[in-house]
Amino acid sequence: MRPVLLLASLLWVGSLSAQSTHLYKSVHADGTVTYSDSRPAGQGEVTEMNVHSGGDDVEQQGAKRMDEMRAASKSLEERRAAEAEARSKREKEIAEARQEVAEAERNLVTTQRSKHNATPDRIATAEERVRLARQRLKEVQGR
Repeated sequence: MRPVLLLASLLWVGSLSAQSTHLYKSVHADGTVTYSDSRPAGQGEVTEMNVHSGGDDVEQQGAKRMDEMRAASKSLEERRAAEAEARSKREKEIAEARQEVAEAERNLVTTQRSKHNATPDRIATAEERVRLARQRLKEVQGR
């Protein structure tokens, strides 16, 4: 626990000075690991570590990254909202085109059954309206 406190203290002091700090990690024969700011003499395996404290630079980089993430998140939300609006608009157009087909088909059936309005011209006009309504529905669905 004591070596960890030493390391934490050294890192904290290093962050105040915003300079690099040399640390030495030594592993003793019994497996104990020690961190020190001075090179231990006559101890087992020693590794020199160069710890860079970023100070204000790290904070600035972190703040910049957070701003970038906020901007990306906002952009994603705006894109999703635009896509949802486009989907809603398309669904509305399809519903309107289907309604137009249904009305044209009802009008055709009514015209065909009518004794007074069942002239060939009126039936042809009603059939043309059905054809055009179906064509519009296919166009709207194809977008």
